[in-house]
Amino acid sequence: MNTKIDKKLLERTREGRRRLLALFGTPLGQQVLKDLEKHFEVELPAFQGKKGGYDPLDAMRRDAYREVFLVIRTRLAMAEQEAACEALNKEEQ
Repeated sequence: MNTKIDKKLLERTREGRRRLLALFGTPLGQQVLKDLEKHFEVELPAFQGKKGGYDPLDAMRRDAYREVFLVIRTRLAMAEQEAACEALNKEEQ
């Protein structure tokens, strides 16, 4: 593997997580995320619709919404961990 490319990719990935943290790491950003989760009902199972019946297209849509929120949550958690590690490193220096 090319380490120059790997380092650039790693830095771009970290920068993306930093932007996500800057957006959703604020109280207002957290509220927006909660509002979107409630609106799209991402806490419901994919097969459970509002009407109680099963609609495969609705299940596919709900699963896609859930996937977006899982990616945001995961990357946000990673960004928070990175920020905490960076803060500790600065304190140690």
